[in-house]
Amino acid sequence: MTDATVPHRNARGEWRPEKPIALPPTIAWPPRPMATAKWLFGFPGFLWPMNTLWLALTLLSWYALTPDLAAMREIEAWWIAVLFARNLALTTALFGGLHLYFYVLKRQGDALKFNNQPLATGSKRFLFGDQVKDNALRTLGIGVPTVTAYEALTWWLFANGHIGFGIDPAAQPLLFWGWFAALLFLAPVIHALHFYVVHRLLHWKPLYRHVHSVHHLNVEVGPWSGLAMHPVEQILYFSTVVVQWLLAAHPINALFQIHVALFSPALGHSGFEKLMIGKRLGVDSGNYFHYLHHKYFECNYGGSLAPLDKLFGTFHDGSQAAHLAMRERMRARHGAAG
Repeated sequence: MTDATVPHRNARGEWRPEKPIALPPTIAWPPRPMATAKWLFGFPGFLWPMNTLWLALTLLSWYALTPDLAAMREIEAWWIAVLFARNLALTTALFGGLHLYFYVLKRQGDALKFNNQPLATGSKRFLFGDQVKDNALRTLGIGVPTVTAYEALTWWLFANGHIGFGIDPAAQPLLFWGWFAALLFLAPVIHALHFYVVHRLLHWKPLYRHVHSVHHLNVEVGPWSGLAMHPVEQILYFSTVVVQWLLAAHPINALFQIHVALFSPALGHSGFEKLMIGKRLGVDSGNYFHYLHHKYFECNYGGSLAPLDKLFGTFHDGSQAAHLAMRERMRARHGAAG
C-alpha cells in the first residue's frame, strides 16, 4: 500500500490527521444526540469493532479458557498456570500479529503512520540494543505475569465471596443484568479515568525518573511499546481492575476490565492512525491523541474517552495553536518553578 497521506507529512516525515483531534460528542454542550448516536453505534465507533472484539475475547476466555470459579477457592499453581498460559498466548497473538502486519510484512506501508522513522536498533536505550526485543520482553516477561497476578487474586476473592456488588440475580434479575450491562458499557471509560490518574502520578518527578521514563524511551512507538513498562508502572496500570472489585455484578465485568487494559495498548501504540480494511474503510488502530503524549510528554495524559485533559488544561488536539499554547504553559510553569 502506498502512502496516500504524503500531503500531510512534514519535512521530518511526521504525519498528522487532516483535522484536529475531536473529543467524543457525549461531552458536548448543548447535547448532540445524532452525533452521539453515530459515535456510539457507527462503524467504526465506540462499540464497533474494538470494544466488541475485547468483549468477545473476554467471553471466550471466561467460558472456554478460565477454570471454574469454585476450583479457585484455594490458591493453587495449576489454575494460575492456566491463566498465565492463556494471557501469554492472547497477548503474543495480538501484539505480535499487529507488529507482523505493520512492521514486518509492511502491509500498509507508511499510510497513516505517524512517523516514517523505523523502530530503534543499535540503541543503548533498549535491552539488547533493540527496541522491539526490549518491548516484547517487558510486555511478556513483566506485563503478562503482572496482569495474571491481578486476575488470579480477583478470582480467589470472587470465589470466596469477598468482592462484587452483591446483587442477587435470582431475586433482582432486572437490576442485576442492568448493572452488569452498564458496567460492560462503562469499562472503557473507567479505564480512561483510571489511566489519567495513574499517568499524572507517574509524571511526578521521582516516579518519572525511576519508573515511567522506561516507557518513554519509546518516542516512536510500535504495538509492543504499549506495555513496555517498569514493573512498578505495570502494577499501577493494571490496578484498574480494583474498581471492579467494588462494582462488578459478575466476574465477567472484572475480566472485561482486565482485557481492556491488557489489549488496548497494542492498538493505542501501533504507530498508525488506522488499520485499513481495503482502500476506504479504516478501523482506528493507533491513537494520535496518545502519540502526541509520547512526542511532547506534557499533554494528553488520559484517554480521549475521559475529557480530564480538557478539564485540567493539558489537552493537545494536534494543531499548531495547541502546540504553541502547550509551549507557553510549560514556559510559565518552569519559569515559576525557577
